[in-house]
Amino acid sequence: MQQLYLNGQMVNLEEVTESYFHYIIAWRNDPVNNQYLNQPFHLNMEKQRAWYEHYMADITQGLLVVVDKENDTPFATMGWTDHDVEQHRCITGRLLVGDRRYRGSAHFAEATLLFADYVYDTLGVDVCYAHIVRENVASLRYHEKYGFRRNEGEMQFPEERIVNGMEQVEYLRRRADWCSVREAAVHRIDAARRNGRERQG
Repeated sequence: MQQLYLNGQMVNLEEVTESYFHYIIAWRNDPVNNQYLNQPFHLNMEKQRAWYEHYMADITQGLLVVVDKENDTPFATMGWTDHDVEQHRCITGRLLVGDRRYRGSAHFAEATLLFADYVYDTLGVDVCYAHIVRENVASLRYHEKYGFRRNEGEMQFPEERIVNGMEQVEYLRRRADWCSVREAAVHRIDAARRNGRERQG
């Protein structure tokens, strides 16, 4: 099966393969990174391979590794689960900037843009849901910055309310919500890229 590959100016998003397992294991076992993850165990290669076997047989989910093109450095993951073709919806998640040097970077912003465009334009999703631990302020702000808003109606995925002992809030972003913030996101990325070139010069 052909692996998904999204090509940007600063980053590539590449569907997970075994070559990335050692990065993912290290990132997800980092106590700073995994504070709000649904992972109540120490991840090892055996568990990761078992997960991957299940992943490869499940067409409703995807996991992408974000790679800095300039120095071929993997630094983050993002993905989706519960993709429902008939209802045109999915849950976005698996969001982790494993290499903390890239938090808040133009590289991560471009990855966010590429990922959102793919979900709406290629997967054909009309609404994305996200479940965020109530205390995870950084993730709440990130999602709101990119067009997500709290679901004030009936929770669509009640099984996600409590995960790993943590209470989660359900957010959603419709296609129109993404369109309303996309242009501003592009401008921020362009400005950050220009600033980076000026510092290098």
